Amino acid sequence: MKNFQVSQFSNFFLVGIDHKSAEVEVREKFSLNEEQISRLVFDYKQLQGDGIMVLSTCNRTEIYAFGNCPRDIISLFCKHSDNGHELFYQYQSIKQNRDAIEHLFRVGSGLESKILGDFEIIAQIKKSFQLAKEQESHNAFLERLINTTIQTSKRVKNETQLSNGAASVAFAAVTRVKGYMHKNPKPKVLLIGTGKIGRTACENLVNQTGIKDITLVNRTEEKAERLAERFGVKHLDYGHLENGLEEADVVIVATGADQPTVKREHFKTVKHRLLLDLSMPRNIERELYNTENFEVFDVDHLSGVAEESMQKRREEVPAALAIINETIEEFYTWLESRRVAPTLQAVRQKMDGWKSKEVQNFLKKFPELNAEHAEILASQLLNRITGQFARKLKSGEDINNDLRTIHHIFELEN
Repeated sequence: MKNFQVSQFSNFFLVGIDHKSAEVEVREKFSLNEEQISRLVFDYKQLQGDGIMVLSTCNRTEIYAFGNCPRDIISLFCKHSDNGHELFYQYQSIKQNRDAIEHLFRVGSGLESKILGDFEIIAQIKKSFQLAKEQESHNAFLERLINTTIQTSKRVKNETQLSNGAASVAFAAVTRVKGYMHKNPKPKVLLIGTGKIGRTACENLVNQTGIKDITLVNRTEEKAERLAERFGVKHLDYGHLENGLEEADVVIVATGADQPTVKREHFKTVKHRLLLDLSMPRNIERELYNTENFEVFDVDHLSGVAEESMQKRREEVPAALAIINETIEEFYTWLESRRVAPTLQAVRQKMDGWKSKEVQNFLKKFPELNAEHAEILASQLLNRITGQFARKLKSGEDINNDLRTIHHIFELEN
């Protein structure tokens, strides 16, 4: 692993595209797979790049790298995503040094997620850095930065309420399902509709509830089949919808139909059922809202739950930012120690050489003195001197000028 050398590339950049400025159609154009990332990293190394990590998800593609300016990184990004510079600059996100570091901390802590407080991104950051390590494109700076990002994310998750509550309609629906599971631990779930909301609801069901009996229905059966295969659940032909409804304990509707898809007449067996309507217009017959043994919630109710949770999350942002600011200061303290260490080591080596000569000369003049005691005394004096250098360097306001001065006084090589 290479050491972080401040003198080689003095700037750390973020170059990317994310959901805040670019719709999914644009983000798709800039998305990079592992093969594209590998080629980009190879080209970066040919430019004598000193450290790079590429984070590519559905909501962002970001390159974190060292350089003298961002132009080369932008060119590599556009080249390997097969896009023109004009399109990138229309939606670009470019940050430098502390701003880039803070941005990564914010991303890892869920503050930049499409849904505030979504911590799934931290797993993707870990995966991206692992790829950088496999390609030997990391350095000590990136290693420390990613580890600090992970620790910051853990602190925000454990010390704040930023990820609490259901912050989307689909997640609010799943929260209702989890509540229903107190009465029925192993419900049969029927999910109607596999569009964007249906896919999100299915993913949340699989990841958050542990329910094994999930069946997908869609007018276009191929879509239901593909999604079912992706998540390891069942699918049902739309022609057998009534059978699916009759057997289900929980029904989630996320279709675009103009008329109700789920009606009172579909249910013959008397049992307690949970019906969740994520559609607009509503796709559950209104009569079911007032029918015994049916617990029915529409999109307005679920949106209200989600918005209430989201407001509580927003209130936690200052606490999360306080943690991030604290860890940034700790990171910079480490970084400054990395910067002064080579100079202090060089000073110590030079002074050790002087010490050895002076101790030998001193013992020649005074052979009756104890050589070991003379060596210890000289070493203690050097420790005091180099310790004072270290404290002043780390507390100084202009560390670059201080380092140059020390290099000049002691005639050190750069």
